Amino acid sequence: MSYKYREDNLAIIDITKPPYNADNTGVEDCTEILRRAFDDILRPNAVNMKKTIEKLAAMEGPDGRISFEISKKDNIMTIPFPETLEATRILYFPNGIYTVSNTITYSYFENMMSIRDGAPYMELNRQIHFKGESRDGVILKLKDHCPGFEYGANKPVVNFMQGERSNVAMTNSFEDMTIDVGTDNPGAVGLVFFGNNTGTVRNVRIISSDPEKKGYAGLEIRHEVVSGCYINHVEVDGFDYGIRAIPVRNYMVFDDVLVENQRKCGFFIDNAIISIRKLRSHNSVAGVTVAGQQAHVVLVDSEITGGNPFTGAINCDLGSCFIRNVQTKGYKCALTYAEEAEVTTDYIEEYLSDAAFIVFPQELKSEPLPVEETPVVPWPVNSEAWASVNEFGAVGDGVADDTQAIQRAMSCGKKHIFFQPGTYFVSGSIIVPEHVERINFMYCDFLASEAVKNMSDRGVFIITGDEGTIIMEDVFTWEPFHGYMRFIEHAGKRTLIMSDLHTQCAAMYFNSVEGGKVFVENSGCTLGAHPYRDTPAYAFTGQKVWARHINPERSMVEILNDHSQVWIMGFKAESYGTVFKTINGGHTEVLGGTISIGRNRELPAIINHDSTVSLVASTNGYSRDHIFPIAIEEEQNGVTRQLMHDLFPIRLLRNYKIPLYIGRKA
Repeated sequence: MSYKYREDNLAIIDITKPPYNADNTGVEDCTEILRRAFDDILRPNAVNMKKTIEKLAAMEGPDGRISFEISKKDNIMTIPFPETLEATRILYFPNGIYTVSNTITYSYFENMMSIRDGAPYMELNRQIHFKGESRDGVILKLKDHCPGFEYGANKPVVNFMQGERSNVAMTNSFEDMTIDVGTDNPGAVGLVFFGNNTGTVRNVRIISSDPEKKGYAGLEIRHEVVSGCYINHVEVDGFDYGIRAIPVRNYMVFDDVLVENQRKCGFFIDNAIISIRKLRSHNSVAGVTVAGQQAHVVLVDSEITGGNPFTGAINCDLGSCFIRNVQTKGYKCALTYAEEAEVTTDYIEEYLSDAAFIVFPQELKSEPLPVEETPVVPWPVNSEAWASVNEFGAVGDGVADDTQAIQRAMSCGKKHIFFQPGTYFVSGSIIVPEHVERINFMYCDFLASEAVKNMSDRGVFIITGDEGTIIMEDVFTWEPFHGYMRFIEHAGKRTLIMSDLHTQCAAMYFNSVEGGKVFVENSGCTLGAHPYRDTPAYAFTGQKVWARHINPERSMVEILNDHSQVWIMGFKAESYGTVFKTINGGHTEVLGGTISIGRNRELPAIINHDSTVSLVASTNGYSRDHIFPIAIEEEQNGVTRQLMHDLFPIRLLRNYKIPLYIGRKA
């Protein structure tokens, strides 16, 4: 697919135009130009961080508060991120070859640190977006025999993380591009990616054009505290390792990934919590290696071919695995665990390295839901197909009421709607008619009026119509956008795709009409203030849902399944609320993820009431109290029983793994 934007789209920075004028013929070295552009999109975060520090310090008295999480106590400041959300800019690469000779990254991370208990804490490397016109048409090409990329350097061509750790690096993305590490650069890493809560690498190819396929790793995720890394439609050709996933904290999701022609391993996993679906490995080395004791891996619907008579297709040295529907060919065996052959045939129907858990007697086997792929909504080839809400009077300054202007844009008859950068104040709901097929928010922000904050039974955007498909994509709303409302109300049966949506302090979705299909890709929300936490982050009633990386946080029920079919490939949940509540004959399948910082001592993490739940997950706390003591509560036909945390195998500290819980409707 080819992506082109209207010339007046202010979120897009075409790096071949002034002030950058990057050469896309492959002749000139673009390194310093691209590093300057990288700095420019991150600089507002550093500026706003400084302003927030000064504002909080200037407040009278030893105590003060700016927002839910920005405060001081006894003159000790906690500032996890700036008060103001700067407008996002997207570095856009038209088709061509961009030659580089050093890592493309930012240069001043020392000035972008969050503060906890008065001291520097996490790096503020968020809102980083690289977007190519097309995957095969845009090539970032490392020079051959490039100094600094020798054997052992393990040096990235593109790097999203300069420091050691962060938990505020939201909405990062790298999409629709090819990275070529060139010839004789054995220490090169194509891409080091990082994200928190929401972040994606999508439609990307990473190759070594070296005749011997030299290079250390194609894609590497190496830093703590990673979460919100959704890797989709990625191909890696060559390198010692196709993909390396290292961090012990939180998790990653990989869906539709090809690794081929690796020298040591196709997909290497250290201590990560990771979900992988539709992995294709074509190699003479192991397709997958699981090396870390804390690893918890889900691998489903995959194919590992090529073969080696001396090794398994999947080698688990340590850690835990749930593997289902994996075809192998040409290897000594399909799976080894601790160097012993566990599955000697070429096909793995279902394998657990740890025992499954049940509450009521039943078969110890997962209960899979049918999986549908996310529909493709074609990108318009004609720029005239787009309508901007700003053409209809929307201002986006956070002051003017933009509700009616946005409504006029939705009703104008065009199928594709976009927003210019800014903060849009809304005082009521906005109806999305059936003819609208795409809303691209371009990572804009919203502010809610008091009336909107109190809309417990309405959404800000109301999707109507029973036919066709609509995609809503690319939003980043900040702390002032909070309340009882939901960002999206699904008031029709037509298919909805939620892609790359992040509402920092507002619930994301509910449906007021049953019978629709919902696809979620890289979507997250956080309920900021206590009064609003009774609103579920996501509530599905009578729907069919397929979610690939979903991040609900801080609701008292984070995902509610009321007689729906909900399939989830990877999640991160957090704080006091029950993570999954399935009622009234619903069916929930969860294939990996993390229950992070579970603080509730009384609520169960998982509730299954007269329904079917099939779940694989881990917990991920930072202290003795960061777990749900009640792991699972199941009620069938009026009989309620619980599974406590100490029944489950330990992963890290007091954190536990749920290798597989299965509870079927009686």
